[in-house]
Amino acid sequence: MSMQKGERWLCQNEACGSEILVVAASALQRDENPRCSCGSIMKKPYVRPEVNVLRFVAETLEGLPGRANVPLDPSKVS
Repeated sequence: MSMQKGERWLCQNEACGSEILVVAASALQRDENPRCSCGSIMKKPYVRPEVNVLRFVAETLEGLPGRANVPLDPSKVS
């Protein structure tokens, strides 16, 4: 596991609640997450992934007759 500059890591112990901000990139030994000073494992906060629609798909659908005002539903694009 590597720690990149600018990443934020949070202690998983709710009683501790510490967090660190990485100021210099570093490689961790044995591919493990870092440990807090309290001994608990630290993890990066969860970031929900964004769904992006391919531009050419959106442009194609916008060019179809009767689709100008219909919002794009990515689950219906095949």
